[in-house]
Amino acid sequence: MARHALTRRQVLRLGALTAAAGALRPALPAFAARPALFELDLGGLPPAGARAASAWWTSPVIDAPRRFDLVGLRWARGSHAEAQLRARRHGGRWTDWVALHPTGDHAPDHGRAPAGTDPAFTGAADEFQLRLRGRPRRLRARFVRALPRTRAARRLARPARAQTGAAPPIIPRSAWGGDSVPPREPPIYGRVDVAFVHHTVTANDYAPEESAAIMLGIARYHRDSNGWNDIGYNFCVDQYGQIFEARAGGIEAAVVGAHAQGFNSTSTGVACLGTFSAVAQTEAGMDALARIIGWKLSLHGVPVQGEVVLTSGGGSANRHPAGAAVTFQRISGHRDAGLTSCPGDTLYAQLADLRARAARYAGPVAGLTARADRTTVRGAGGVTLSGRLGFPDGASPDGKAIDVEYQSGGSAWTRIDGARCAADGSWSVPLELTASGLLRAVFAGDGAHGRMESAPVSLTVLPRLTIGITKTRLRLGRTVTVDGTAELADTVSLVLERRTRRGRWKRERKRALAVQEGVWEVRLRPRRRTRYRVTATAGPVYRRRRFRVT
Repeated sequence: MARHALTRRQVLRLGALTAAAGALRPALPAFAARPALFELDLGGLPPAGARAASAWWTSPVIDAPRRFDLVGLRWARGSHAEAQLRARRHGGRWTDWVALHPTGDHAPDHGRAPAGTDPAFTGAADEFQLRLRGRPRRLRARFVRALPRTRAARRLARPARAQTGAAPPIIPRSAWGGDSVPPREPPIYGRVDVAFVHHTVTANDYAPEESAAIMLGIARYHRDSNGWNDIGYNFCVDQYGQIFEARAGGIEAAVVGAHAQGFNSTSTGVACLGTFSAVAQTEAGMDALARIIGWKLSLHGVPVQGEVVLTSGGGSANRHPAGAAVTFQRISGHRDAGLTSCPGDTLYAQLADLRARAARYAGPVAGLTARADRTTVRGAGGVTLSGRLGFPDGASPDGKAIDVEYQSGGSAWTRIDGARCAADGSWSVPLELTASGLLRAVFAGDGAHGRMESAPVSLTVLPRLTIGITKTRLRLGRTVTVDGTAELADTVSLVLERRTRRGRWKRERKRALAVQEGVWEVRLRPRRRTRYRVTATAGPVYRRRRFRVT
């Protein structure tokens, strides 16, 4: 196909580059002169004279601001569009057309995916072409440059001979450049009850030495473009059998990812680099999947076969409403949880084989696990901590003592309760906590086995707050009583706001109220004839009521 580079007039109509070559945020020092993440405004595509929105429209060849390795699209929320992309170096061979996957099918548990597409790895390129169907508004291309930083990470972890129950070779974050993309905030820990299999919907024609660059590109895109804390997946595998540590926080820990909204806190996510809608995962890739999942589930005391019932946390990307009890296979596809076709029809059909393979790599449940039946508690409600103890030599854990320790605000770990193991190593203990913190289980050791500690479990304790109001309509000069209850709070902050003529809320007063025996109360005398709202806040929890003064 002949090259149709954008003319100067077209570039001006498209909005040219954003903010002097489009740096989205300050780059790391090594990239200060040439940020690794940049964008191009494509707001004029497709042009007004293009065919109907239901037909595919192909763009001319577009010059990127500079060389890139990975690219995705962003558009205004509410746009309905599909996109495909191919890329090349100037004058070189085109990649195959790749469908750009919508971003809306995975996200953190508390948040929305941005409007647009997931990125596609293209290899080193400086030109690209789009196929669009629909009318995306405020269209932008977002690019990542990753290859120069990751060429040294070639084949660092060749698969070793299989060992039942042993950790497989895993390429650490430091080897693929993950240290240059640190998480925005410390990791959050949950539990692992199921493994979700994904595909990254990127091109399959990459070389083994390019896998590290794909990892770095996705991490930069997830963190810096999507605005997430870190790369969404816990692990990634390529078609050559390489396994990569993805999300930071510890490969042995139950790190909460951003791969299956509503179930992130109870799962681990493993993504296959590539697209497997019509192509099967390779033998090496299947073996790598089986190794990492068999080891990871065993580490957390979870069998690789059978079913588990989980409670949905809801979310726009979730197939199941909040609170629904959902039955999953221990190894499931992303589509079982989310509104998506991931991990592709062909790979999804391989999951039965994957479960059988993973069982060959699953070992005896060795170590100490801990999980909470809930991670958020309102008021002085209880939480049950449970887990399993297993010894590498297969010795019986029956009757072994488990200590439950608690840490809050950086304080020292303190024992708060204990339990005894059953014959299968399981243990359980009910707890009541009045403040947020971390919980862990500890086996102190005996003459034959050393000390063991579980991964920490994060528990958030929120105050329980209510608010009531004696009148919803009153005359100017009269008073209104606002009262309520507050559990696990010493004070309640109360804010009274009135509605202005411009439709804005303006603060009229603010008071701190003492909570006595769980109850608080205040009398208010509004100053104007208008609508009012009163907000009570205790920690991160707030309640609100409205009334009118006539």
